[in-house]
Amino acid sequence: MPRQNCIVIYTDGSCQPNPGPGAYAAILCRYIDGALMNRMPRSGGAMSTTNIRMKMSAVVAALKPIRRDEPLPIFIFTDSEMIVKGMTDWLPGWIAKGWRNNKGKRVENVDLWQEIARLCEGLDVTFRWERGRSGDPMKQEAHQLAEKTCAIWIQKADEESFCTAA
Repeated sequence: MPRQNCIVIYTDGSCQPNPGPGAYAAILCRYIDGALMNRMPRSGGAMSTTNIRMKMSAVVAALKPIRRDEPLPIFIFTDSEMIVKGMTDWLPGWIAKGWRNNKGKRVENVDLWQEIARLCEGLDVTFRWERGRSGDPMKQEAHQLAEKTCAIWIQKADEESFCTAA
């Protein structure tokens, strides 16, 4: 836990195959005086997506229920270096260049980057990278929830494929 009073969010995404059906998961934990006061898992998915879209969707899903006037610092842990660098290094440049990267190409997943940036406005949000298999129990829980939810979306895709083939 980074601080005695904070919100800690663990995120993950899964897509099998990539691209294909996928899912995301986030575990939100509110700590007051070092004690866990509230815990909220969130998950969802899509029939046709990519792994990075699901990892980004986990961040969106985690930030949505947070009040815009939340005074506590928020720490988001992800195993996506792209999300951390995007939010900490690249975002100002993308905005200044009209959501274009250094090569002049449109930033991929711009809809999700814009949504994450909007949801972070006015909040004290820190993005931190954590290795996917770090051994952190909360990171592992987010990973398992993403995998479990992904299996549901794979099943839905298989059923839809079976129905349209018949």
